[in-house]
Amino acid sequence: MSDSWETHYRHFEGKKIPPATTLSKALALFNAPGCSLQNRHAIDLGCGHGIDTLAMIRQGWQVLAIDQQEGALRQLQNDIPFYQKNSLTTLCRSFEDLSELPGSTLVNATFSLPFCKPDKFPGLWQLIVDCLLPGGRFAGHFFGVEDSWKDNPAMTFHQSFEVQQLLSDFTIEVFQEMNKDGKTVSGKDKHWHVFHVVARKDLT
Repeated sequence: MSDSWETHYRHFEGKKIPPATTLSKALALFNAPGCSLQNRHAIDLGCGHGIDTLAMIRQGWQVLAIDQQEGALRQLQNDIPFYQKNSLTTLCRSFEDLSELPGSTLVNATFSLPFCKPDKFPGLWQLIVDCLLPGGRFAGHFFGVEDSWKDNPAMTFHQSFEVQQLLSDFTIEVFQEMNKDGKTVSGKDKHWHVFHVVARKDLT
């Protein structure tokens, strides 16, 4: 698996790629008029190539970037400007080995949560829910049961109602289902079944 992730990350090298639309939407909501934001601590789960991490830091967030690939974290540390290095903390850890997450106002998980093993996913999701402060936001993706990778026993897939159940403690602000043929980053054909989500944790 390590080799495949390294190959995946190499496809991003030298390319100008915008942050995930779900993250951009969450950041825009935090920046909306009348939004009072005192805690700008964020977690980037499965930060990978670091595009989303750097986008958050550029907007004044302190980010804990988590990934299981040491090489990805080293590259992220090299890419961040010197004057912003104090805004970044990294943690090399698999989702399955996480036991706690610090209190945060934003948790970002761009196409990463499905790579948590099914038996460990409930615990990971509870960590996310528990670490988010009231009024904080989750931005990320879940894979649907019609995705072409659905037979991979090491990955987690959900039906639409199951995703909405996971968000029972949240006010859903974006919920878009994509179910169509496409390609992977490396150009291979793939059927994508993905839920794009932005949700705000309820105040009570």
